Amino acid sequence: MSKVSRALGAAMLCLGLLSLAGIAVAKQEPTTPAQPKKEHKMKTTTLNGTVSAVTDSALTIVDSQKAEHTLTVTSETKVTKGGKDAALADVKANDVVTVEARQGEGNTWTALKISVS
Repeated sequence: MSKVSRALGAAMLCLGLLSLAGIAVAKQEPTTPAQPKKEHKMKTTTLNGTVSAVTDSALTIVDSQKAEHTLTVTSETKVTKGGKDAALADVKANDVVTVEARQGEGNTWTALKISVS
């Protein structure tokens, strides 16, 4: 009888430990999988045209369809002229430019890159 009692005791001990482990796992807060970050893609475009006006904070160009586009210029705007780094002050009226711009709130555009031909 002692062997049967030991076997029964060992079985009950194992069942008790397994049930405690199950309760401990069940009480843990469920983890939610990490949600991928939604990247807010800004709309960018490339505009080609002729400079009609330039200030310290804006550039106005006229494209081939005679449409006028005014773009905000920031300290982050990169300016090149003839393939070399330049300053916004180097951009003059009647210069032919290619502008990479990002759309902001509403229908505003910010120049990211201005390339003078």
